[in-house]
Order: sequence, then structure tokens, then C-alpha cells
Amino acid sequence: MAKIKNDYLVIGDINAPVKIEVFLNYACPYCATFYELVDNTLPQYFEQNKVALVVKHYDKPREMLLPGTLINANLDYSNPERTLEIISELFKNQATWDKYSNHEIKKYIEEKYDLKEEFSNIDRSLLITAEAIERGVTMVPTVFINEIEFQYPREIFADELVEVIEKELEKAGV
Repeated sequence: MAKIKNDYLVIGDINAPVKIEVFLNYACPYCATFYELVDNTLPQYFEQNKVALVVKHYDKPREMLLPGTLINANLDYSNPERTLEIISELFKNQATWDKYSNHEIKKYIEEKYDLKEEFSNIDRSLLITAEAIERGVTMVPTVFINEIEFQYPREIFADELVEVIEKELEKAGV
């Protein structure tokens, strides 16, 4: 398996035998649905060091996704644990903030999470965008499980996610 690029946000042990990479956008409702799987289906695998999830926010140039890009510009990647907690909460509350104006979103994340614009996120965003283009990611969410690709509109549900993980663990002899 190729080396994981842009592993700024990782849940679980990056050396786990199964690596799930997800290109997503915080304003995408389908990404929120996928992230619900993360919160409800994957914790046991993280705790057992069997799965690592690498979250890659894709600042995809699409009008409905621009609120997610604004959120991404303000996340503190130097504190990944807190950032992952915030992401989970943002997905759960997406309907609250995703229709806000740019100014309202900025105020919301500043007041609720004490976040401000992080200029280093511009470079991070460009690297992830370049990787998305290189890998042919055209939609969010796009999920890679040890290189097996699930790109929206092809959704992956809990049962299939577990099945693919278990097959990959079996291949790895775990």
C-alpha cells in the first residue's frame, strides 16, 4: 500500500493494518452521513489499533461547499484531537450553521470554538486538493479503504464498511 499523504488528522494508530482515507467537506450532507458511521461504527477498531482513519478536508470549488471551506480555514490542525472533536460536532450540527453567511460562520466558530483563521491551512488545503486531483477524487465523500475506492454517489453503509474492514484485516492476518 502506498504511503499515506497529508495525514494531518488521524483517528486511531496510523500504523494500523487498515487505513481509511476520506476526502470530505464539512458542509456536505453526505459527508455528515458518512461521519456518523465513523462515530458509530469505527470506535472499536480504533481502540484495538486495527483501523486508522485519515480525514482530509477537500476545499472542492462548489458553491454549496463554501461554508465547509470557511470552517476548514479556521481549524487548528496543531491540536488534532480537539479538531476531530469539533469536526464531529460540526457534522452533527451541520443544519444549524451551513446556511449562515460567511460572516455568521466566522462569528459562530470564533464564539463557539474560539477559532480564528489559520493561514497555514491555505497550504494544507492546496496539498489536499492536489492529492484529490492526482487520485481522481471528483465528489465528496470519497473513501479509500486500503486503496479500495468508494466515491459518491456510490455510498458505503455500516454493514458494508464493517465487511470491507474485516476482509482487509483477514488479508493482513489480523
